[in-house]
Amino acid sequence: MGGSSAVIAFLEKLASVFSSVSGIGFWLFLVGFTLILLIAAAFLVRVLVNLIKLIPNMTTSQFLRFILAAGIILVVVGLFIP
Repeated sequence: MGGSSAVIAFLEKLASVFSSVSGIGFWLFLVGFTLILLIAAAFLVRVLVNLIKLIPNMTTSQFLRFILAAGIILVVVGLFIP
């Protein structure tokens, strides 16, 4: 649960920073930031779906390289998440 507590702490700190901000600039920033997050999430989902579609057409060596790369990525990401 270390990752979820870090996210909660980050969101609390972000909320305290934004609590003193007001005006149209804040709302424009918030809308723009939300749009960027939505586009990034949609791109990530599209890449994952394309990778999943490629798996049945892979040779054994390509599949093993894919699994190895996925494992390395998960280990690296796991090192940075507390």
